[in-house]
Amino acid sequence: MFIPFLKQLMTDVDSGQIKQVEDILKANKIPYRIQTSSWRGPIGRYYDSRTYSQITMPLYIDAQKPTLSYVIYVRRRDFERARGLTDSLGRDFS
Repeated sequence: MFIPFLKQLMTDVDSGQIKQVEDILKANKIPYRIQTSSWRGPIGRYYDSRTYSQITMPLYIDAQKPTLSYVIYVRRRDFERARGLTDSLGRDFS
């Protein structure tokens, strides 16, 4: 499945929520694709990894986790069905 031919079902930063939607789509045999991206570019991620590797452990424990964005895509013909199934989660996916 090539992403430009798919329709975006949802975007979220909560991996637990994405997993719930993934389980629903799998159970109903709806093909899907998940695209993960970081809000920081490659230079920012490199800087973060270098900084975290050089600081002491107590500071690292309190450091903020890198934010990832997850986007789920489905086929256009499956979009309405997938939307109906995931509406039961009570979130506005867009």
